[in-house]
Formats: sequence, structure tokens, C-alpha cells
Amino acid sequence: MPLSASSQKIYTLISSFIRQTSNVKDPETLLASLIKIVQKFVNCELIAILDSDFNLRISDGGEFAPDNELMEMIKWSTKTLSFTSIPEGSKIALIFPLVKVDRILGVLIAYTHEEPAFEVIDTIRTFAFLSATVLENLELYQSLEKQHEVVEETMRYMQQIFNSFPQMVVVLDSNLNPVFSNLQYVHHQKDSDLVKTIEKVASTVLTTKMRQIIEVELNESFYSIIAENVEYEDQPQVLITITDVTNTKELEKLRAADRLKTDFIATVSHELRTPLTAIKAYTETILADPESMDKDTLTGFLQIVYKESLHLESLLDELLDFAKLEQKAMVLEKSKFDLTELIMQVIQSMSEFARSKKVKLQCGKSKPIYIVADQKRIRQVLINLISNGIKYSKEEASEKYVKLSAETHQDSVIISVADNGIGIEKQHQNKIFEKFFRADSVSDYRTEGTGLGLAISKEIVELHGGQIWFESKPHEGTVFYVKIPQGE
Repeated sequence: MPLSASSQKIYTLISSFIRQTSNVKDPETLLASLIKIVQKFVNCELIAILDSDFNLRISDGGEFAPDNELMEMIKWSTKTLSFTSIPEGSKIALIFPLVKVDRILGVLIAYTHEEPAFEVIDTIRTFAFLSATVLENLELYQSLEKQHEVVEETMRYMQQIFNSFPQMVVVLDSNLNPVFSNLQYVHHQKDSDLVKTIEKVASTVLTTKMRQIIEVELNESFYSIIAENVEYEDQPQVLITITDVTNTKELEKLRAADRLKTDFIATVSHELRTPLTAIKAYTETILADPESMDKDTLTGFLQIVYKESLHLESLLDELLDFAKLEQKAMVLEKSKFDLTELIMQVIQSMSEFARSKKVKLQCGKSKPIYIVADQKRIRQVLINLISNGIKYSKEEASEKYVKLSAETHQDSVIISVADNGIGIEKQHQNKIFEKFFRADSVSDYRTEGTGLGLAISKEIVELHGGQIWFESKPHEGTVFYVKIPQGE
């Protein structure tokens, strides 16, 4: 049966609207298209579109100033997911919720002098549904773009960090092609002898899957080369650090420093790769077929992406703090606060992490202790010490704990953080606060982090005019003490 002229017009407009909205890149363009299509069906004095919180998003035809009665009807209409009309003097306000699977994405209000026919209302509802579907996809797209920008910014930031290193850093793939390098390596790429030596070392690592450390003399220059086996997306790669040690008199000391810095690079690379890989995997899954995903799955995926972004942010904050301390640029913002309350807040924030490791957090009873210090930085020190106590607990222990206490001593306050974990070997105790230092026993222990926590904590405490020290027995536990002036 042939379509009527009105039906043919409706189908034509729907097809035209779908073609228009399939190419839009932002919600504003979509909503403007929706307003234009509604105007083709209804002679409207004013059309306004509100967001899901009932704030004005876009309007056409004048100022939108609803009274309380109209706002109540708008909320009722969105709550019931139904079209509503309400007289407004000589006009009629038509209310169309923008709904996608019971999710309110906005609401369209159109003022007209005559209520449209049912066929027109039903057609506009169809356009509202189509707009809500596209709007939801646009919001998801923008969210993913934002996450992508975070990842790109992280990569740029890490490139800046690596470029600041005096060492040459390069990562080679299984075909010995560079997939990453800092500026120092780029400047030395013309040295064919050095490049050949690096490729030879990388080939050995790829074959044996073992770390290589060598020293070579090339063209009257001495180089220390450290090559590490790494993987990215299940593909073997080699991380290589090259240090020019030509003018160094303390060669043995530099060997140790190179090893520590290379370990640091490997640690940071691993820590960043884990959340970056997760973000990439989940965003690729979403982008592959977003229409087929149910709301719960999509929400779960985005929550994982958000959690990994917070992990990245935490790592970057620690690197930024270290950079500030290296440049003597950290400034304390002191205020008066209750240290006891801060300790309880930190314990609360760390409780979930402690439970995941089956570690009990305990705090001795104490009355309020008011100090004048940088509350944010003292909180950072406490989190670092508690986190270490949790991470380095003994896996086989039946009862694991981290105990905190604070007490005043003359014009200072002393905080203690005690655990019954793996402890610190005596030969490492005099180096535990050094930058980049990671004892072999700690490096082999499976923990997250950059290894800068204690170095940063020491600098923060000393900026306050205080002291930090510890007592430790291997395999029995460690107690860290922080003494800072109580202030005026």
C-alpha cells in the first residue's frame, strides 16, 4: 500500500535527521539539529533543551524562564518518562524527555499556540529518542577522548623526564629497531660503533632473556651499558641505558649508580605500563562495538579506566614531588591542625589496602595534638610509611599489623609507625633513605611504587625542621620515627 504524503514526509525527515546526526561530533550540534527538526513539525515560539539536572543547555526563540509549576511538570515528565503538555497562558508547553534505556539525558520544551496532532507528537518523541541515543554515544566518545588525552599527556610527560636524564636511553624491539629513545641517544645515533655495540648487547638479551652489563671503550670514550629484558603487549623488547663514564674517577661508584637508575627507569616503566595497558585495552573494547554493550558492562569498564587513571595520577604526583625536591622548589603551606585526627583519617583511607593484604591497622589512643605544619605533606609522609608497612608484611605470618602512635615531647611531636614485616637487612640500613636505592631483598619483593617514597618523606620532614629515623630487625619488623616541631 503506498504511503500517504504526510507519512512520506515523516520518513524523509527521519532519514535526513539520521544522516545529519551520524556525523555530529559534539552535543551542541546535535541539539541544534533536534530544534530545527521540531520546528518543521510545530510552529513554536520558543524551544529549550535542558540537561539531566534541568539546567538550560540550548534554546531558540527567546529567553526560557519557567515558573515553579512548569518545572514540577518537567520533573514529573522525566520521572515518568512520558510526554506531557501544560497550558501556559495563551500558549501550550510541550515536554519531551530525552530518554535512552530509562536514562534521562535531557528534556525538550516547546511553546506553541495549538497542541499538535497525535501523529506529530509521536514523531517528535521518535526524534527525541534518536537524539538521546546519539547524545549518550557522544558523551561516551568525549569521555574516552578525555582518557586518551590523559594517556597522551602522560607519555609526553614521561618523554620529558627521560630527556632530562644525562644517560642515553633506548628501547629496541625484537628486530633491533628503536621504539623509544631520549634526546641523548638521538644525539649519539651517528656514532655507528656505539650503535653496533648496543645492537650486539640487545641481541644477547633477546637470546638469553638475561640482563647484560658491560663497559666498552669506543673512539677514546668509555661507556657503561646496561641492557634489560622487558615485554610490552607480550612482545619482547630490550631497555638499554648508556652512560659516558670517560671522565669519571670513581668508576665503581658510577656502576652502582647506573644500576640503581636503570632499575628506577625499569620500575617506572613497569608501573606506568600496567595502567596504560589496562586503559588501552578497555577503551579499545568499548570503541570496537559500543552499541552492543549493556549499561552495567559499560559502567564497569569505565570505572576500571577511571581507577587506572587515578593510579597514573598518583605516580605522576610522586614524580613531580621528587622533581620539586631535586630543584629545591617545594614550598610548605603551614596551618594549625589536629595531628591525631589526621592520623585517623589516613588510617581510614588506607584500611581497604590493608584489608587486601590481611594487615591490621592499629592506633594507640591519644588526645588531640595540635601542630603547625603542612597538613598535606605530613599526610603524604604518613601514607608512605603505612603503605611500606603494609606492602612489606610477611606473607606467611598469621597476624600482620601496622601500629601508629603520636606523643608530644617538649616542643616537638614524635610519630611512630611500627610493623612486624620482613624488616631491613643491616647492610642496607644506612642507604634506605637514598634516592633511587632499592635493596636486593626489597626489589625481589613484589610491590608497587617507584621506590622514591622514603627519600621524599625524609626531605619533607627535614623541610619542617624535623628528623626521621628507624629501628629494624630482619624478619621481625621495623619502626619508623618522625619528629617534627609542634610549632606555635
